[in-house]
Amino acid sequence: MQKPIQRVETRKTKIDRVCDVVAAGLFLAVIFYTVFQWGKLPDEVPIHFNLAGEVDNFGSKWFLLLLPMIGLGMFALLEGLERYPEAHNYPKRLTQANAKRFYQASRELLNRVKNLSLLLIGYIQWEIVRAALGDSIAMSLYVFLIILVLMGTVIIAGVAQMRQIK
Repeated sequence: MQKPIQRVETRKTKIDRVCDVVAAGLFLAVIFYTVFQWGKLPDEVPIHFNLAGEVDNFGSKWFLLLLPMIGLGMFALLEGLERYPEAHNYPKRLTQANAKRFYQASRELLNRVKNLSLLLIGYIQWEIVRAALGDSIAMSLYVFLIILVLMGTVIIAGVAQMRQIK
């Protein structure tokens, strides 16, 4: 795919910054919740939920360190990609004249996907800790599905927005 020769400056919008703060704040709150509850957690915690939201597999409580590491790694990777939208893949109709619109749309789409992914990982971690402590017997599939549907909607809307750029 074709890319413009020079870099076009884009900036995070106010909505992008709000999304970053909300998602990162909730994610950090879940990490603090996990740390605060660590001593109360059993040696084995739920690590998988079936389609009914019920626990169907257990593992070491050290598994609870994996999800935040994945979330932080993914956040760092997607944040880096968000800062360099010129590195993304674009259609052949990309020109110097429409590059800023493409780059801004791509940056905003990546921001939403990054933050919804962080919320999803945080939600799963929170449900695992709650289930391990006996505060919950099943993950709320409604919340899980709402986040997934939001992510799908954001992706479809973002692609549709870019398709309209001439």
